[in-house]
This record gives sequence, C-alpha cells and structure tokens, in this order.
Amino acid sequence: MPTIKISIYQKNIHKRFTKDEIGKIALARANFLLLPEGFPHFFQAESPTIATKHEKEYQDHLLEISETFKGVVLGGTQYRKNDDGKLVSASPIIQSVVLVDFYEKKTLGADETELSQGQTESIFIMGGLRFGILIGEDIGNQSIWDHFEKEKIEVIFHLSSEQGVRSYEEDLDFFANLSKKTKTHIIRVCGVSENKKGRSLYASPSGVNWKVGKMEEDKEVFKTLSVTVTSNFFL
Repeated sequence: MPTIKISIYQKNIHKRFTKDEIGKIALARANFLLLPEGFPHFFQAESPTIATKHEKEYQDHLLEISETFKGVVLGGTQYRKNDDGKLVSASPIIQSVVLVDFYEKKTLGADETELSQGQTESIFIMGGLRFGILIGEDIGNQSIWDHFEKEKIEVIFHLSSEQGVRSYEEDLDFFANLSKKTKTHIIRVCGVSENKKGRSLYASPSGVNWKVGKMEEDKEVFKTLSVTVTSNFFL
C-alpha cells in the first residue's frame, strides 16, 4: 500500500514565511503542503472586497514557496472573484510554480455574509492522489460527505481556522468519530491569530494518529505526516 507524505504548517495567518521556513518546507520533501484557512492575510483588509485587491501579492508568496517545494501546495484561502464574477473564499492549488486550480468554500460562516457559496468540485487529482478538500465550516456539510462516500474518497484535507465551540478534548473526539464513521483519513491544518486557536491533527479510522498539543494551540507548528492509503493513488 502506498504511503503519502503530507506536510502541514499550523501558521499565524498574518505572518509571511521566512526564507528559513520555506527552506524547512522544501527539505521535508513531502507530496503535499497544507496551509490553513485565512492564510495568507498579511494586509488584514477590512472586508473581503478590499482583500481582493491583494490577490496577486498573496499568490506571489505561495508561488515563492513552490519554487523550492516540489509537491502540491493547498495554499490556505483568499478572497477573489470567480469565473462567474461572484466573491468567494477559495483555496489556490499550486504545483511547480503554476497556479493549477481553486477550491471554493461551500459552507459559509455567520460572519461571511459578503461572500457567495462556492461552486467548484470538492474532489481533485494532484500528485498522483485523488483527494477531497474542505474549508472551515465545510467539515459539517453532509452533502459533500455524501459525495465523498459515493466516490470512495479516502483522504480529506481540512483547511481550518474557524472559531469552534468545542473544547480541545471535544475536538479530538469529534474528528476521531468522524474519521471512523466516514472511513477516511482527515488531515486538518489550523490557522492561529490573536483570537483563533490551532488544533491541527491527523485522524484515521483507528483514531487520532497525531495532534497539536494543548500547550501549542497558539503556536506555529510544522509537521510532516506519513499516510498509508489503500486506493485513490495512481503513481
């Protein structure tokens, strides 16, 4: 059974990567790099509409990472106008210094009234792997999970920075139970800031395989995981 290397970076969403951090990412030689929802948000724009003015700066920083990291980058999220002219929260998908595609968030939070619901596919094939993407509140969208089940998707990437109501222990139980119920590997990467806690983790049907410690909820954490899959891998 093939093993996929997945790097996650629990990152302060307002801070750029330094050259040393980008070098550390490259040295891990992972197949995928996951960045959290809300990263990069350097300019801390007052509204999603204003944030779209910085779209190129955001993408340039992600492309800088891709210059030395040869895997697939799921580049956090940014606000942008999609092909239909609708304002959405979208995750850039980058490989080999090329912006390949976007995944658009489908389940909007209570404070995202300015945004439109995303319409892209939730399933992608990159780096030889067929996988699903969820942003923030998408984790609770049953219609997406039904689609994953129908398509027999085994690996789910959850780009997160939502401010949940669960405690640390409740979060672990939630993802352990969800992974067991859906028979999927869920790799969650969280963004941190002054009011957001980071609870990045890796849950499989057997339980929580790795998690950020309770004392690390407000810290940046870099971790490379090995995930063994039984299907959905094409190399």
